[in-house]
Amino acid sequence: MNAVRQRQERKKMTPDEIRNELLKTTYRYGKAHLKVPVGDDISRGEFGALQMIYYYKKKHPDEEGIGAARLAEEVHCSPPAVSRLLRTLEEKGCIVRKTDSHNRRKTRIVLTEKGEALRWKGWELSSDYFNRVTAQMGEEKMQQFLSLWKELVEIMESTEN
Repeated sequence: MNAVRQRQERKKMTPDEIRNELLKTTYRYGKAHLKVPVGDDISRGEFGALQMIYYYKKKHPDEEGIGAARLAEEVHCSPPAVSRLLRTLEEKGCIVRKTDSHNRRKTRIVLTEKGEALRWKGWELSSDYFNRVTAQMGEEKMQQFLSLWKELVEIMESTEN
């Protein structure tokens, strides 16, 4: 970053300038996030769902998988959007839906071998990318940024209309 830009960013901003910078930076982040590699066989949304299914099972090994409603909560999407996503993952052979043995009215979602393989490939690709980003930014600055970013998102979620 050049010295002029650093001085501009350090000067006190007006509330309008803060809002404008937040919107511009959020937009730029969204575009940059679209470049995070996860492989050619799945989308970033599908990768996110596979990750959540994987981590839910890891966190709850006694359960037979995750329910669709719980997955929707975990990925912060509407149930209809998650239903469409699951249908696509099922068609690709990445997941299967199983009837819960304790409650036959419930359906659980589990990864297939193919789903796990695609999740792992996406994890390796995205991890390499984020390791390079973290190395450039520095681990301490990245931890500070994440702490502030989480706080910002929590505030934004709590002030929704």
